[in-house]
Amino acid sequence: MEKKSKIEMEVGEILNRLPSDFALVTLLREKGGTRCLPVLVGPLEAQAIAISLYHHKMPRPGIYDLYLKTLKSFDGSLVEVDIYRIKGGIFYSHIYIERDGNITYVDSRTSDALALAVRTGVPVYIEEELLERNCVRLESNGAYSLPIATASTKVLKEAMAQAVANENYEFAARLRDEINSRSHSDETDSDLI
Repeated sequence: MEKKSKIEMEVGEILNRLPSDFALVTLLREKGGTRCLPVLVGPLEAQAIAISLYHHKMPRPGIYDLYLKTLKSFDGSLVEVDIYRIKGGIFYSHIYIERDGNITYVDSRTSDALALAVRTGVPVYIEEELLERNCVRLESNGAYSLPIATASTKVLKEAMAQAVANENYEFAARLRDEINSRSHSDETDSDLI
């Protein structure tokens, strides 16, 4: 669990800004910083995160509460969440578990890892370089600056055509490279959200 180049994030809020009933945005904020990381999550996971984030009380334990109680019954505890990869808009995470002084990790959907982290208060980390490539920044004019990696392929193709029309060939080449990397990863990567 080396953290030398890792940045701690905290769950800021749940946003419903997408024209979809199937995805919401969980906004992670850099602890003590200004960068944010939007993570798409399903409605059930968003609800589970919101229940803990906004301190709602449920009459019966949910699945994440069951997981944590089961882990505790085996003398284990969650110690941290690590977002270790973002590829094609899909986030990959590990949850670190301590038991009898030994720490191990389990691969997890990021939405599930965040629901567990909010319930337990454990830190959420991401590598500096990964955060920098994928973060959202608030510009001085009130607009958000989004990284290329967060845009859809359709938007990238439209932006590339506009960049070529404006003779901004350097930017067009960056967009082309991102589009090409996605088409290659789509052929080799069949991971689901």
